[in-house]
Amino acid sequence: MKIIYIGSSGSLSLIPLEQLLISDHSICAISVAEGSLDRAQDPRFPIVLEGPGSIESLARSNEIPVIRLPLDLSQSLVEIKQFEPDVILVSCFPRKLPNSILSIPTVGCFNLHPSLLPAYRGPAPLFWQFREGQTEFGVTLHRMSLQLDGGNIIGQLPVTIPDGVTIEQANSLLATAGYQLIAQALADFEQAAVQEIPQDEGIASYQGFPSKSDFAVSNQWTAKRLFNFIRATNEPGRIYPCTVGAHVYPLLKAITYQENGSAKMVATSTTVTIPCAQGYVIARVLAD
Repeated sequence: MKIIYIGSSGSLSLIPLEQLLISDHSICAISVAEGSLDRAQDPRFPIVLEGPGSIESLARSNEIPVIRLPLDLSQSLVEIKQFEPDVILVSCFPRKLPNSILSIPTVGCFNLHPSLLPAYRGPAPLFWQFREGQTEFGVTLHRMSLQLDGGNIIGQLPVTIPDGVTIEQANSLLATAGYQLIAQALADFEQAAVQEIPQDEGIASYQGFPSKSDFAVSNQWTAKRLFNFIRATNEPGRIYPCTVGAHVYPLLKAITYQENGSAKMVATSTTVTIPCAQGYVIARVLAD
């Protein structure tokens, strides 16, 4: 089957594409958003499109044509159609594809999403899973529809995410499982053996891009939740306000945590020990 791959240069796109390129499948074109940062994308979650280790460098090194998708995706219809794809695979593309593109491939368009749909639809699912203290992570391959992240499920895999990982590290683990879903689906498509499962809208959830206030944390969370959220989303300059009693502590980095046991609230000029609903966290704080 002929495949067009649409994505970005995050690991959730790169790892499945790298595996596809060393498989027996035919990638006839690779598509990226036009420009180094798509204007329709939230700048807090930039997608790097060029440079070493990028999706475009993979295309060049494998002599695969690159389709640059403009804001008006309908302008790319002729270019996409000329490849006569059987399948379009999407991972980490920042915009919804219109029906004019979804209807091009003979088998269909399919998206790799880093959650167990229908939970955590939207552009930043891992952020919200870490924020809510999710313990059951996973990845979904689903048929794309006009509803964002709402098409029939082709396959799902649960993925164990260790404590203390970054979102990018979590994406790498999910991407490896995601390729397994893609490989199985392509084999099933060739045998006409795919079983699609409609998503249950009654249990669906959607979250948008986080705002600054969404980085505030609470000692009413468990220590494990607090620790993993900060470690996952941490970046230079990021502050996590944590209110304990009448004082707001500007947390910078989670150093360690104890899931069980208790500790008193202790603050120094550089660190703070925070008793939580279960266990406690030791974190670095912004110096006065």
